Amino acid sequence: MEETEQRGSPPPWLRWFVNDAVKGIVHRADSAPVGCHFFEDADLGVWEVTLFVGKSEVVGGPWDGTVVPTGLEVDISRVAAAFDLAPDISWQAEKVLSDDDLGPHISFSGICREHKIWLRILQIAPDWAGIGRVLHADSGDFEDRW
Repeated sequence: MEETEQRGSPPPWLRWFVNDAVKGIVHRADSAPVGCHFFEDADLGVWEVTLFVGKSEVVGGPWDGTVVPTGLEVDISRVAAAFDLAPDISWQAEKVLSDDDLGPHISFSGICREHKIWLRILQIAPDWAGIGRVLHADSGDFEDRW
């Protein structure tokens, strides 16, 4: 799990939860790393967790600077298994408002280790996350950035 845009480390129970949930994001050998943003909303008593597959960028060659789409495949039942009980699951197919930073995503709401969790898995990594990996055109090698 990569902690992105968050101060401090998550509590151990949250790290375990996220690592279990990430197992539901189907990886191929050439997949970019998975990023994570987390936030405790103490007023609502819920931990908000957002997961996303990093963007990939080509470095060098005629496609230099091109951001390559990263595929996303989610095993929903495997993600749901990270919760203590079956969570509520919903799908947002597109941005709801112009300032919607999440865009298309799958949302899971439930309990894990006696904590309320609102987990979102984004279809596209947020712009603030930057490039998750680069593909070196000259060698064909991938380099994870985070």
